[in-house]
Parts: sequence; structure tokens; C-alpha cells
Amino acid sequence: MIRQKSVIVIIIIMILSKTASAAPGRFEMSLSGDCWRLWLDREAEYWDDELFLPPVDLANIPSNPPTCGWDRLDNAAAKTVSVPGTVEEHYWGANGNPVGIAGDPRGVSWWSRTFTLESEFEGKRIVLAFDCVNLRAEVYVNRKLAGYDVVANTPFECDITDAVLFGTENRLDIRITDPVGNFSWPAHVTFPWGNYNIPAVRGFGGITGDITLRALDNVSVADIYVENSPKITEAAIHVALVNMTEAIISGELSVVIRDYRDSDVVLWEKTLKADVPAGEKTFTVEVKAPKAKVWDILKPNLYSAEVTFHAANISDSMSRRFGFRWFDIGEKDGDKRLYLNGRRVFIRGCKNRTFWPSNGIYASPEMAKKDVQLVIDMGYNAIKVTNAIAPPNHVRFCDELGVLYTGRSSGYRINGPGGAPIQDEFARASRRENLRRFIMRDRSSPALFFWSLKGEDGNAPDEDDYANMAMLRELDKTRIFVYNGGRDRTKKEPWINDPDSPAKSFYKPLDDTIHTHGWWDMHHWGHAGYRDIYYRNPKNFLRLNIVDGDSTRHVLPDEVLYYGEEGSFGNMVQLDRIRQEIVKRDEPNGWRERELLDWYGNYERFLDEADFRSAFPTVDHLTQALGENLFYFHARVLENCRVSNIIDAYIINGAASAATHTDMFDIYRNPVSDTSILRYYSQPLYIAVKLRDKVMPAGTAPVADIFIVNEENLKSRQTLCLDFISPSGETVFSERHKVSIFGGEEYGQLLLEGVRLPVVTEHGYYTLKACIEGKGGPICSGYDDLFSVDYRSGGPLSGRGAVIDDSGKINALLSEARGVTLPDFVEDRSRYDYILVGEHDFEKMGRARYRAIMEQVYNGAALVVIDNVEAWAEQWDDVYWYQAIQYRGSRRLNNRGRLFVGKSPLLDGLPNAEAMGWEYQIFYGGQVRGLDIGRLGNETVVGLAAEHRGEILTSVTRIPFGNGVIIASTLDMLRHLDSDEPQSAAAKKLFLNFVEKASTGRAY
Repeated sequence: MIRQKSVIVIIIIMILSKTASAAPGRFEMSLSGDCWRLWLDREAEYWDDELFLPPVDLANIPSNPPTCGWDRLDNAAAKTVSVPGTVEEHYWGANGNPVGIAGDPRGVSWWSRTFTLESEFEGKRIVLAFDCVNLRAEVYVNRKLAGYDVVANTPFECDITDAVLFGTENRLDIRITDPVGNFSWPAHVTFPWGNYNIPAVRGFGGITGDITLRALDNVSVADIYVENSPKITEAAIHVALVNMTEAIISGELSVVIRDYRDSDVVLWEKTLKADVPAGEKTFTVEVKAPKAKVWDILKPNLYSAEVTFHAANISDSMSRRFGFRWFDIGEKDGDKRLYLNGRRVFIRGCKNRTFWPSNGIYASPEMAKKDVQLVIDMGYNAIKVTNAIAPPNHVRFCDELGVLYTGRSSGYRINGPGGAPIQDEFARASRRENLRRFIMRDRSSPALFFWSLKGEDGNAPDEDDYANMAMLRELDKTRIFVYNGGRDRTKKEPWINDPDSPAKSFYKPLDDTIHTHGWWDMHHWGHAGYRDIYYRNPKNFLRLNIVDGDSTRHVLPDEVLYYGEEGSFGNMVQLDRIRQEIVKRDEPNGWRERELLDWYGNYERFLDEADFRSAFPTVDHLTQALGENLFYFHARVLENCRVSNIIDAYIINGAASAATHTDMFDIYRNPVSDTSILRYYSQPLYIAVKLRDKVMPAGTAPVADIFIVNEENLKSRQTLCLDFISPSGETVFSERHKVSIFGGEEYGQLLLEGVRLPVVTEHGYYTLKACIEGKGGPICSGYDDLFSVDYRSGGPLSGRGAVIDDSGKINALLSEARGVTLPDFVEDRSRYDYILVGEHDFEKMGRARYRAIMEQVYNGAALVVIDNVEAWAEQWDDVYWYQAIQYRGSRRLNNRGRLFVGKSPLLDGLPNAEAMGWEYQIFYGGQVRGLDIGRLGNETVVGLAAEHRGEILTSVTRIPFGNGVIIASTLDMLRHLDSDEPQSAAAKKLFLNFVEKASTGRAY
């Protein structure tokens, strides 16, 4: 019945005749697929257009034919494409520059196809239903304007009855205007389109969801909303019927609840009389189904509410997927907590900004499922969708795989440059309709457990906000609703200065009171990896404390403690696996695809030119290593939250947050490291072993605390076994303790505090293992590692050395660790074997002193520079004097930089061929910098990758020069050489390696 591979879906079985009118019932056909033609109308004018918000009167909207003319549009539209689709997946970088957002093809595009309806459908109402488009859609049927919408990426319908032809071919042309938008996460701005302010929207243009054509009788089902209840196996089915006649239509309304995966299984059914007046009327059917299976995390028992209306010569059916479940806020002993189906639940989730590969904005079924499955593989149970509304496929797989989902309206926060909301009626009306459609679309989803309007805004609600909140509550009273998630990073937290700030407004399910105390959502950024300062003791650890000025205090349990965005230090995307996906297609013209291929090439060249293949055989061996530190940070901080027993949620920031930036997995849904790291610390039951220091100098004694993470209600008196294993495999400590485990709702419990372990004497990794032993054997276990650094051992330094160091830190370390003190460097004819450069003023040093030092190196000395390296590097590229490198500058990346090491004698006794993880934590507490130098002629010892660009810098390099050698480091090393921090042992060891190799003259 429909041409070019379209799918016909018959909802009500109809007996069709070639000569009779259509039988009663709904007819649906998909207009999605690969039979569309795309043309970019580059001459189209759109900037000064008048815009129309719904409801629209098509009589008042001007027609905008293609600038090539209707008759030439077929010839102009030379590219065959699929819907859903975007211009960006076909034409990104068509202007010659695919870097960043330079290649965005803004403007007007035409999406065209044909379809045929048989004459039997004449007399029915013909409707086109769009899942979503971006940004403006003008719908033409047979060259007649039949629909219009400018509310981005939300469902809408248009009645095309007056434009469609029966029994012959119809032409469908959709004019999409994409004038503005972003390609990253900012969602608190508006974009100018002529005289209008458009709430924050993605910059992709196209038909971003499915299109369905429907043939409907005069009375049809417009919507079904399944409203859940605290009595979990009960629900209310709200059915909206639309009557297009002027008369009351009397008939029967039947509701059947079926098992979603086995439609032959009927759970519940009911039929009632229904008189439908002209216009729209909602009927409510109360359901009591005690035999219903509950929808739960990873137990996604789903049902389908099938609704049918029958009257004389009229019939219509529609269904809605749902689940029986109840999510709520409760309290125990003064502690506000989250409950799912009456059971306390801890939310561990990923923040997902819903960017997708190639097209940028919509999720194929395969990608949507992969995304949700990845969250499960991580051991997590929730997805927080922000900055854009989740595509329908994404919500579908949350429902079907049993993963919680939180929704935020798209582009709601419309702040001006000063941070105050703008007073623009078009923008406010647009966001209101966006919010309404969003709630209508997803309110029956069992996975969705709370709504929020916006994030990180310190502004209290205004009248428009309160009106929108009231609208939301009218549409759905069953969920938690939060006005504002997180905080405005430009302001002090209002809930510290004012714990009952209106900026914290929220609703509880079925409670019409606006609360300003009881929900505490804080966002944190800027960490570059796990450090021991994040856990000090059972009362002082990251996320249990708030730092307020000079004081530190604990968070309070009288609110739900919801950490809604954690981390934000990102990782390089998985370039090799992305490349493999891109090259499957003939033309890599999708969103930033050519740029990612270029990045891959940079990494490939680095591995060869820097001789890092033995450390990282492929590009993704390196990118996976870089992600390990990120995963470990999140895993251990999540553990902190769980052992606290009062924190309720931990949401990791940045999954798929842009084409070139991510925390947990990239836009192709590749995890940036081994998900088993996260999964271990997400176990429902294990022993959390917390060493207070994971990096220690040999000769010191570690201290540990032992907790149990217990979401399986283990309770009783048990035996806790502890064993401390040395690097050589010897058990150097063993204890057994009787402990009482509470169980119940107490998911985190301290079992032992301040366990003092023996002095670590060996160099390398120690492991503290813990196990709960039951009568039948081990019940649960856990471990933690520490790295013991023996920087004091080693023979005396050979050769003659000198130092340039105003701080005195170098000689302080040499005196402690080697029992020597070096003289200051002097400019005479003395011969030095090595020169160590610490704190100094390079400008004041002068040309003569610099030349004297470089002449020493030329003649065979080793030069070690750990301060002002950029100034030295600039001189090392001086073509007139002592050129040794090709220096193109330096870059400070700080928490955006990922340090990694290859294999080098300069790393003796330290981890190598890996990213610099917690063992090297001392280096990412301060500035992370690197040099941009050519690979030719020098050795990269420590590399520096960025999480947002394809280049690799050098943080430690070895440069042969004449008969000597230069060792230069931009690592944050100098200030740690005389530090009492245990973790500084790694910096001391690395520097002493430099010195020991340098003292041999040529430094190997």
C-alpha cells in the first residue's frame, strides 16, 4: 500500500474493499526509512522570518517554496538519505573545515519522499505524527503547507486531511530550518534568531525522530497516561478521547492490560460505557492487579495498557507501555532516604547529554540499547539525561532493561549575561510547550523517577516558574519534581547560607506542598584522578564533608543527599574503535568524523615516533589506559558515598557529553576503560577496605579502616579476617575479629577503625585483604593496595655535580636520601658531570650563564631541569646558539591533562607502560603542563594527552645534546622534594632517578 520499503502497521484488523469506504479502525504506516531525498536550500532566506508558536493557524503562516522551484526539487535533491536523519551526518565540513564547529551547515534543508494511500481511506482523518524535528518544520503535502512547528525535538502532529490525495501518489516535502544551536553542554543560554530568543537547543538540523501517518475515525484515542500508585499493583489509566464531530458519540471503552513481552497473557481488563462530547474528554479507569509483577531495577516487568473505543462505524485503539512501581522519599531516624517499591535504594548513575554518533542528536535502536547496557555493565542503575530531552529509543531501553532515568526539560534555563532570567515571552512560551510535551511523552515510563526544570541556577523561581511547576504537577503528581538540580558555579551555594532557599524548591510524590528543605543536590568538578586526601578517616572523606570558608563540616542527613554531577575531568575518546565504525561507510562526512580520524592519525604517529608501541600496542591500548585513572577515581568516591550510609545518589558527569569530550563512554558508546573497575565498587555486597595512605615511603606504617557495603541485608555476628600481603607475596600481618553486621537499610557500616599495619619495608605493592567468613566459607570480601616507595636506598652518586636551586629543596632531598650536598654551579673552567636546576629566575640568569651551562652539556654533562622548563625550551630552539629541539610552545591542561608513561630507565622502581594513576597522584594535585616539541631526536618519558584534542604533549623528555644529555620535566615536582606528605615519595623517587642517571654523565 505504501511505496519504497515503508512499513504498514494495522492496529485494528480491517476488511478492505476496492469499492467500499474504509472499515472502522485505525490505520498506521511508518514514513521513516531510507527512501528520502535531501537537498540543502542554500539560497533560502530565514533569518528575519516571523515565528509561530502552537497552536498555529496555517492560514496566517506564509508558504516558503524551495528556491529552486517545486518542479526542480527532485533533480536538486541528489542525495538519498534515511529518516531519522540530520544534515550534519551528510554535510559536516562541506565548507572545507571539519574542525570544531566550523563545518556546521546551518540553514534550510528539504526532506522529500512520496507515499500512496488507497481510496478506501477517504473519509478518515489523516494525521502525520512526528517524534521530533530540529528546529523548525514546515510540512508540505502536494505543495500545500499542511503543518508547522518550532518547538524543538518534541512530539507534534499535523492534520493533512485537506492536502492528501487518495488512490494516487502523494508528495511529502518537509522544510527544516536549522538557524542556531550548540554542540556541547551549555543549556542555560538563548540563541538569537532574528527578533526572537530561542531557548538552548542542539545545533543539528533534520528530522530527528520517526514519522507515522495515521488514518483515524471521527473519535480517536489521543493519549494514554498510566498513573502509578503507592499501592504498587494499583494504577489509574487515564484515556483522552478526541471527538471531531459536533455531536456526543456514545460507545464502549475497553482497557486490557497485557504482559508486554507476551501479549497472550492478560493481567486485567475492563469495559465501560463512554459518552464522548465534541472536543476532548479524559476517562479514568482504576486498576487493581494484585498478581502484577513489579517493575524494578534490572527486573523490568512491563505491561501494555491497550485501549479501544467502539461506537457505530467508529473504532480506535492505542496502547501504552508501563510498569507497576513506586518511587518515593522516606525517612528513618531523621535521615531522608530514597525508596523504590518500599525498599531503600542508592542511586548510582551516569549523566548523559545525549549526543550520538555521526548524526549528533538521535539514537538508533542499536546505540540506545548499547548505551543503557553499558550502564548496567558498569554496575550502575540510573541515567541522568540533561541539556536535551532523551530520544524515545533511549527511554524505551531504560524501561526494557530496568535502568532508572531522570529527565530535565530542554533549554528551560534562559538566563541573560548577568545570570538573571530574561523576560522574553517567546522564549518563555517556547520552553513551557517544550516542557508540556516532554512530560506528556514520558510520564507513563516506569524508568523515569524524577523531573527537574533546570540545573546550576541560583535564581529563585519567578511567577512563570511557579506556573510551569503547577502545570507539571497537574500532568504528573506521582514523581519527585525538582525545580533546580545542582548549583550555579558562579555563586555561593544558597543552601549553605540559606538552607531553605527557594532555589531548592521541590515536590514529593502526591504532595502538593512546595518544599524548600529536604532535597540537597550539589555538583562537583575539577578532579584529575584519585588522591589519598579523598579519604582520611571514617569521619573525614570526600563527599561526606562540605568545605565552607576555612571550616569543614559534615553534610546533614535530614535531606536527600543527591550528588547530581560528579567529576568532569574527562578522557580521550576511543579513537581506534571509532575509526573502525567510521570507515565502514564510504564518506566519513558526519559530525566531527574527519576530525576524529585526524586525531587517530596523531596518536598512531605518536606511538611510532615516540617508540611507545612496546608500552601501548594500539591507540586504544593508550586511550583505555588513560581512562583507568578516571574510572578508579569515580569508583573510590562512589565507595565513599556508599560507606557513609547517609548519601543517597552519586551521578558521574559527562558520559557522551560531546563528540570529543567524555567521562565514562564516548558518543559511540565505547567505555573509556575496563568497566570491571566500576563494577567491582558497585557490588551490592563487599568489604570496603580503606587505606588512609595508598602511597607511602618505605619505613612507615599504614593505617586502614574496614567497612561493609551491604545492599543484600546481610546481618548477624560474623568473623572478619584481615591479611596484609607484601610485594614478595609474604603475609606479614593477619588478624581475625568478631563483628556485628546490622543489615536492614544500613547499606554502609564501619566494622573496624584505625587498624595499624606493620611498617612497609619492601619497594612495591602491598595488599590488605579482608573477608567475612561464614560457617560455609567466605561470604564477601574486599581489598585495597598501597605502593611503597623506597627512594632512600641506592649507592652514592658518581661524578661531579652542581646545583642551581634558590629553594634549597634539591640539596635537602640529596642530603636526606644520599647523604650528599652539591655545590652551586659556577661559571669557570671546571668540568661537571651533571647539573641540577631547580627554582631560579631564568631571565636574571643571563645569556653568559646559560651558555656556560650548555657548553658543559655539549662536552658531556647531563642537565636536569625541573623549573622554568618553558623558558629553557624556547632557548633550546634557538637556531643561532644551542638548538636541540623543535619547540612549538607549551600548554597548561591541569585537570584536562592525562599523564602517562612508557618504558624508560628514568622510571626504575616506578610503574611504567601505563597512565599515571594513583601511584603518581602527587603530580596531578597542581599544574599539569606539557611541551609541544617534535618527536625527532628526543625521547618522551612522560606524555600528556588532552581529553578534548588530538595532540600529545611531553611532560618529561630526554634530549641528547652533543656529548651530553638534557632531562627536562614540567611535572609538579620541585615543591614535593622536601615534603612530609607520604605521597611525595613518588616525586622524590622519580627525581632521584633523574639524578642517578645524570650522574653517569650521558644518562644512559
